[in-house]
Amino acid sequence: MATDDKEVIMRTALECQRAGRLDEAETIYRRVLEIEPDEPDALHLLGMVHHARGDSLAAAELIGKAISVNKEVADYHGNLAAVALALQNPSAAIGHANTAISLDPAFGDAHYNLGNALFALGETEKAVQCFSDAIRTDESNDSYWANFLFALNFAPGAAREVVFKANRRWGEALELAVGRQDRTFGNDRSPDRKLRLAYYLPELEGHVTPRFLAPMLPCHDRTQFHIQVYGYRRDGGPAPRNLFDHVDGWTDVAHLAPADLARLMTHDGVDILIHPCTFKARYRSLLAFPAAPLQISAINLVSSTGLTGATHLITDHYLDPPGETESFYTEEPVRLSGFNVYRQPEDAPQVDMLPAVTNGYVTFGSLNNPIKLTPVTIALWAEILGRVPGSCLFLKHRAFDSADVRDRFSAQFQDRGIATNRLVFEGYTRGAVDYLAAYNKIDIGLDPLPFGGGTTSYEAIWMGVPIVTTWGDNLMGRLTAQQMSRLGHIEFVADSAEDYADRAVAVAGNIPALVEVRVSLRQKAAETIFNADAYMREFEAALRDLWAGYCAG
Repeated sequence: MATDDKEVIMRTALECQRAGRLDEAETIYRRVLEIEPDEPDALHLLGMVHHARGDSLAAAELIGKAISVNKEVADYHGNLAAVALALQNPSAAIGHANTAISLDPAFGDAHYNLGNALFALGETEKAVQCFSDAIRTDESNDSYWANFLFALNFAPGAAREVVFKANRRWGEALELAVGRQDRTFGNDRSPDRKLRLAYYLPELEGHVTPRFLAPMLPCHDRTQFHIQVYGYRRDGGPAPRNLFDHVDGWTDVAHLAPADLARLMTHDGVDILIHPCTFKARYRSLLAFPAAPLQISAINLVSSTGLTGATHLITDHYLDPPGETESFYTEEPVRLSGFNVYRQPEDAPQVDMLPAVTNGYVTFGSLNNPIKLTPVTIALWAEILGRVPGSCLFLKHRAFDSADVRDRFSAQFQDRGIATNRLVFEGYTRGAVDYLAAYNKIDIGLDPLPFGGGTTSYEAIWMGVPIVTTWGDNLMGRLTAQQMSRLGHIEFVADSAEDYADRAVAVAGNIPALVEVRVSLRQKAAETIFNADAYMREFEAALRDLWAGYCAG
């Protein structure tokens, strides 16, 4: 095949691939490979077609063949790193990402994928540096920024002030890019009228936010609030009926840019925009535009949005003690009794007897994502295992289906004197009932540091498993402590890492007390941290107060 002809053909195939016409692209690449079976670019790009379809094994094989033909192309190694991550092989991803960076130090995606691989292994501070390196290659890349800001919350060395300044740096750049916005609204300023609330749910099937909204939406007072949800699914599917049967309307906004969505909300007369998933920076851009007079970050967040367009943020006095944390927010904090509320699992299994009673030893456990298992966490948990003779640690997450991930974490415990036979790993479980039943294997939950449990803490508590935790320095380092405090079990809440280990050892030594906690915890939780009706009365009262303040202002 003539070189000029091949370049034209390959360019056409790549245009098809970038436009999402994968079948057309595949046909062209395969025709090229029929003539030149070792054409490395065709092998590589055909591999990326398979990767886009979710067939990462075929992708790895094809890109590996491309590398065997030409080892000096950074793109091949960088994309194979992404494929290795999809195959839950972060060690391989690290190797290929490093090779790509050595070939092209300015290859942003290689730094990004290296960060993702290190993050998957709990190496958060190294991951943060990699994401920062990626940003230096492209300051406008939303994915780089999103992962950098998210990972920063997990890094033991990142003080709350550092996290805020990083978010504000991102926010200032976005505000500069979008320009000055007219924030005058024509909404009726009557303080007592029925209000139009908007919830924004981007990529709603890709995160846990609907689990928090599910108990909230049915409890709204529809005589006082008109509820409209704006959102979309990445796969283009419909809104889930079980979530939106309790609202006045659903608007699919997959096709709208943030500025256009803000104009739509303004046109619809939205009074208060509630953004329930600002935990990822790429979801926050809407708040840089004037969609509604009040724009509130709530429910599933990890820090300030960094945007002055967000007027308020819902928190509580446990996570943000009054007078101590205001400087870490661009928003005005609004403190409720509880930060958020979680759905009561309808089909959860019964809470079994405390395992230690029949086992004769204590089982500590965590179902948190391994990205939270920082070296600080591993060291602390290893100390606890060393001080509680015969105890074991049960770790469950889909990432532990990977032998590479299991071996990496086992080695860290071994380095601290804990034999592998005291560690129990369990991977993915299909179905909520069987997943929740895993908590019946655990006597005492252990909260990771510095970023503690979120949904996993709620689920553990519902299954009767108390959690040893501490008052961390950041918002998500305090949520489990808030939960255990509201449940009246401050004996599980430490003031420091040293106190954390002492408390874990102490509660492990009192089996009768653990039995009592286990049998009563679900009922206490139902009355407090899972009480959606009580939460929504307070939430709505806060919205009313904020609206009255806006009307008076």
